[in-house]
Amino acid sequence: MIGEFYDTIAYLKDRNEVRFFFKSLLSADEIATLMRRIEIAVLLSAKFTYDEIAVLMGVGKSKITNVQKNLLQDDSGYKIIIKRLIEDRKKRLKKIKKDNIRSISPLEAVKRKYPGYFLLENLLDVALEKLETNEKELEKEALLFTPSACLNRKK
Repeated sequence: MIGEFYDTIAYLKDRNEVRFFFKSLLSADEIATLMRRIEIAVLLSAKFTYDEIAVLMGVGKSKITNVQKNLLQDDSGYKIIIKRLIEDRKKRLKKIKKDNIRSISPLEAVKRKYPGYFLLENLLDVALEKLETNEKELEKEALLFTPSACLNRKK
């Protein structure tokens, strides 16, 4: 029966179907509890301390301990999802930063329209744009790029 449950989830074709399925199966609080565990696993894998996680997530240390025990298992499903979540968050952060660059000031628009007047400055801009984003910095940002963490920062 458990195998059939896993198959049922595997049959879901896209994010929308997954959303409908879990919305029917679980309450909003249950879904939030599951996601909180995943966020705790992400922070633990990033070497956050129990105290830091407790404050950031608003959870007790026993919940953190339970997630830590699962992370230490060789077959931990957390490890699979953590890697994929971090990669997805990095992509979203890169897109956000790229979109922010696109919203340019009127001065930037003039510089682009008349590049000859700003040649040296344009060369510097091009050189800076060519530099790759520091992956470690982006990874740190991605670790904290969670809905719960964003909510806690607004308080």
